[in-house]
Amino acid sequence: MAGLRNPINWPTRVAWAKGRANSAESQPEISVAKPSRRFSVQLSPVTLTYDQLMLAACMALLGIGLLMTQSADARISHMVHDFFARLVMNVEAIHALLAMVLLVFIWRLDYRRFIGRSLARSVPSVLVVASVICLALVLTRLGTDINGAKRWLMLRIGSHALSFEPSELAKWSLVLFISVYAVHRGEQIRSFWKGFAPLMVVVGATSALILKEDFGTAALVAGISVLLMLMAGCRWWHIAMLLPPALVVLYFAVWHVPYRRERLLIFMHPHMDPKGAGYNPIQSLLSFASGGFWGRGLGDGIQKMGYLPEDNTDFIFSLIAEELGFFGCMMVILLYLTLLFSGWQVARRSRDLFGKLIAFGCTAMIGLQAAMNIAVVTVTVPTKGIALPLISSGGTGWILTAGAIGLVMSVERVNRLEATDRGSASESTARGSTLGLALADKPAGTGAP
Repeated sequence: MAGLRNPINWPTRVAWAKGRANSAESQPEISVAKPSRRFSVQLSPVTLTYDQLMLAACMALLGIGLLMTQSADARISHMVHDFFARLVMNVEAIHALLAMVLLVFIWRLDYRRFIGRSLARSVPSVLVVASVICLALVLTRLGTDINGAKRWLMLRIGSHALSFEPSELAKWSLVLFISVYAVHRGEQIRSFWKGFAPLMVVVGATSALILKEDFGTAALVAGISVLLMLMAGCRWWHIAMLLPPALVVLYFAVWHVPYRRERLLIFMHPHMDPKGAGYNPIQSLLSFASGGFWGRGLGDGIQKMGYLPEDNTDFIFSLIAEELGFFGCMMVILLYLTLLFSGWQVARRSRDLFGKLIAFGCTAMIGLQAAMNIAVVTVTVPTKGIALPLISSGGTGWILTAGAIGLVMSVERVNRLEATDRGSASESTARGSTLGLALADKPAGTGAP
C-alpha cells in the first residue's frame, strides 16, 4: 500500500435508507464524491449594530470635514506641495483625533453613570452650571470677537491660542440636564411649580445668554429643549404658554437688530443688494451651479479663492457642492440620514427614560442643525451663521458632537448587552424547566439511556 498513489476514491458520505432502519435487509447506501478542482468562495452578509453604524457614519463625516477644511484653506497664498503632510499634521487633524478618542471613551462607558445619586450632584447639572458661567464670561472683556461675532473664550499659552465656544457646551449640557431632570423629578415634572417652572428657568437663562450673540444656535437649543420637555412628560398646555413670550423675543431679536432685519428683507431678492446682504447667498448659489453632478474636483474650487466668505465654516456645504458636485452632497446627506435613522432606532429600543431622552435629543440636535445649515446655503431660509456638524471647521464643535454621538452609541451598546444577557438567562431557565419536567415524567426504575 505504501507504493500506491491514491488507489481508491474513499466514500465521503454514508446515507442510510429512510423507512428501513429496523429491517435486516437495510444496507447503507454509499456515495462516492468525485474530486473537484473548482475553487468556491462563500460570502456571508456583513451585519452592523446601530452603534457600529453610527461609528462608521461619524468617521466618514469627520474624514470629509478634514478633507474639505484643508481644501478650503488651500488658497493661492497658502498653497503647499506636500498636501498629505499638511493634511495629517495640522490643527484640524488633532481635533478629529481628539473627537474620535472622546467618542470611543464615552461609547465604552455605561451612560447611566451620568444620572448620579441626586440631581444637584449629577454630571449634567455641573455641565450646565459651567456652560452658563462660560456664556456669561463671553459677554465680558474675556470674550473674543472673531469675524464680527463675540462667541469665543480665548486662552493664550505663549505664542499659541486655544479657543473655546461655550454655546457648543451649553446645547449638549441642556440635552443631558433635561434628560436627568426627568428621571429625578419623575411625576413632579407634570406640575407647573415643582417641575416645569424650575426647568424653564434653566433653559430660558441658557438660551438667553446664547441669543445675545448667536440667534441660530439659541433657536436650535430652544426648539430641541421644548421637544425633550414634551417627551419627558411636561403638559402640552404648559409648553403652549411659552408661545406668546417667544414671539415677542423673536420680534425684538430679529426686527430690532439691523443686520438681521436686513438679511430677512433681502432674502427673497438677494440681487437687490449683490455687494451687501445678498453677497453670501449669490456666491453660495454660484457654487452649486458650477459644481454640476460630479463637481470640479477636490481642490479645484474657484469660490474659495476669496469669493465665498466663511467657506470652511458656515458655507462649507457650498464648497462641497462645487468640488464634489451633486454626488458629494448626496453622500453627505446620506451619512446624516444614517445617523438620524440609527439614533432614532436607539431611542425607540431603549428600555429606560434616560436612554430614550438622550438618544432622541442628541440625534435631533445633529439632524436639525445639519438641516438648518443646508437650508441656509441653498438660500431656502435667510442667511444665518450655523455650522455643519462634524464638517465645518471648529474644534469645540467636532469634539463635543462626537462625544454626544458616543453617548447615543453607549445607550445602544448597554441595552444590547443587557438584552443578550436576559436572553441567555431565559434560555437557561427554559432548559432547566424542560429537564425538570422530563425527569418528573420518567417512570420509576428506569435507568439512564
